[in-house]
Amino acid sequence: MSDVVFPSMSDDTDAQGVVITWFVESGERVEADDLIAEIAMDKIDMEIHAERGGILTVLVPEDQATAQGSVIARIE
Repeated sequence: MSDVVFPSMSDDTDAQGVVITWFVESGERVEADDLIAEIAMDKIDMEIHAERGGILTVLVPEDQATAQGSVIARIE
């Protein structure tokens, strides 16, 4: 199992961001380096790629505020 973590993009430990879009739906298979999501925080957009292959389980829906460092999905 591998956690997909919302990266730290700000020095403010209370800063929050959002998942703009999931490119893969929960329950779908991903391969290592697949583009799985786009996130935003403080006017910075960033792509998230799968670190390994497996089945993606989305834990944080699009447009929901989430703290940096939070687990937003898992790959099993």
